[in-house]
Parts: sequence; C-alpha cells; structure tokens
Amino acid sequence: MKRFINWIFVLSMILPFSSCEDNKDITEEGNLQNSVSAVREPGSDSYTLKFARSGEWTVYQGTSPDSIDMSASVAVTTEDSVVISGLNTEQRYYFAVEFNGDMENRVVVSETQLPIAGQPNFADMGGIVTTDGRTVKWGKIYRSGELSKLTDDDVVYMAGLKLNAIIDFRFPEEKEEAKDRLLAGVDTISIPIADGSYDEATIIKWLMTGDAEAFDTMLIHVNKVLVTQEQENYAEFFDHLEKGETYLFHCTKGKDRAGFAAAMFLSALGVDRETVIDNYLKSNEYLSPVTEATINMVPSYIDGELLRSILEVRAEYIQTAFDIIDKEYGGVEKYLRNNLKVDIEKLKDLYLN
Repeated sequence: MKRFINWIFVLSMILPFSSCEDNKDITEEGNLQNSVSAVREPGSDSYTLKFARSGEWTVYQGTSPDSIDMSASVAVTTEDSVVISGLNTEQRYYFAVEFNGDMENRVVVSETQLPIAGQPNFADMGGIVTTDGRTVKWGKIYRSGELSKLTDDDVVYMAGLKLNAIIDFRFPEEKEEAKDRLLAGVDTISIPIADGSYDEATIIKWLMTGDAEAFDTMLIHVNKVLVTQEQENYAEFFDHLEKGETYLFHCTKGKDRAGFAAAMFLSALGVDRETVIDNYLKSNEYLSPVTEATINMVPSYIDGELLRSILEVRAEYIQTAFDIIDKEYGGVEKYLRNNLKVDIEKLKDLYLN
C-alpha cells in the first residue's frame, strides 16, 4: 500500500486490538488434525482447546512440538472443549491430543493466531494438512503485518519463538513510516516487493468520487502484479526458506504480499487450493477490529465502506493469482518450479511431518 493507506493503517493501530478466535467450523471428517483447534488471548495464562469429534480426548503439553511430556496428561475430557490454565504468559505451548486412548490417533496443536498484542495478523503456518495427509510443522514459518507496535510483552514472547530471521517485503519508505521493533539476535532480510497499488492522489480521488469499482478491482490488479512481475523476489524468498530455518515473513498488513507468499508456500507443500484460500482469508478475521476502526475514522462526508475492499482480502483476489498461474504458467507446480525456482521436494522434507 502507498502512503495514504499506510497512514490510515498507522492511525488505526493506535486503537487497542482484540484477538479474534478462528471461527471456521472444524470438520468432524477426515484427518484428526482438522478436528482440534487451540486459542489463546494476548497476555492470557490459558489455552482453550476445541474438539469437533465426540469421544474422549487426552491432552499433554510442552513448550515445543518435540518436548511434550507424554508421561502425564494435563486434561482428559469428553466435552467439546477444555481450558488449560496456569501457564506462563511469556511462553508458547504445544499440546499432543489423543483421541479415545489410541496413540495412533494423536496430533499436535497450538494456536494459529499468535497472542501478539501489537500485531493481530500474526499467524503460525503450522498444523495445516496436505492432500497426502501430512501436516505442516508447527513453530517453523510465521507470517504477519509490520512489527512497529510490539509491546514489551510481545518482544519477550517472540523471543521464545526462536526465529532465525525476519523477511520484510516492504520498501524503505514503508519501513521508515512504521519501523519494525528489532528483536535481539534475529536477522532482518529485506526483499522489497512492489504491491502494484496506486498513488495517494488517485486513492483520494476514488474516495471523493465514490468510485467503488476502482476500489473493488485494486487488489485484483495487485495480485496480477505479484504473479507476473515479482517472480525474482519471491524466488529469493523461497531460497531462504530452503535453508530450513525458522522464519517470520511480513509486509505492512500481512495480507497481500505476505498473503501471496503464504499461498505459494502452502501450495508448494501440497495443501489443496480450497484450504490455501481459506488460510488466505484468515487475515479478515484477525484484522477485523482494525478494519472496522479504520472505516469508522473516515469523515462522515466520505463513504468509509469504500475502503473495505482494500483493507480486507477476498477470495477473488488470490483466485485471480491462481487463474493467471494456471492459464499462463501451466499450473502452480510448474510456476513454483520453473518461475520461482522452488525445490518442492526439499521444502516438503523441511516443513512437513
């Protein structure tokens, strides 16, 4: 986004955030991973685990996916949810959840939307199931919006994520307007990606003239630009991921440039397109309080609802990207291999269980 949209966003960031739960219904069918979810509010010492299958659930906990204490459960329930309390607010937790006492029916879960008070659109890409039944590893790849409003508690919490590097898709002028709060010992990698959006004067003109069609098509244009003109930069992004380290990647709001990156990452791992698009749309849930506050700040003589189509994401935005990839590049796998130079097999080895 250009300065006008960034300015609106910065103003809206002044308002307090409230964490949004993942409201998407969890299916009772298919992979057990899709039947369990975890939610944690910023600053809370509790997790709420939700279960979509009827039966007995046994819960074990740890501070990493590989350090869960399986010698003693922290909860056993036949209810559709359970609260795990008394946890360290500065620490992220992971839970091994066993169904009906069957070790073969055991999955690991944690929160998808992380409890970061200063950036609500902060998500772990883990826990998503691929078409071959494998699962994206928890705690390896994260995506978010800019990090200028991190609180002291956020910084302490993020230190526990053990990030190796943060990949920033913003241009220097964007970084200057909203400087990321740096994390000790975490490298920052700059990969500036043009979002293809329009200048401040054009956007103001659209607002003043009520040009809804222009706003509705703006992010469709942005996704065309990302697919066709930013291949070299996204190839560099994947070069870093193929090192197998723990990364956070972000743009300004975490929904467009980072949203496309997330869609390509999940596609490379073999996640089906419907799930990829559902994941892309989560930004609307996480950013909802910010979006509503921004629209409400617009003067009454201007229709603030015009901004909704660029403050949110829509399925047709990322579908436009996929349509171009399918038509002009022979499908997403060929696009990833030939145009973004992705070693798909290596990426799967690194980031799938």
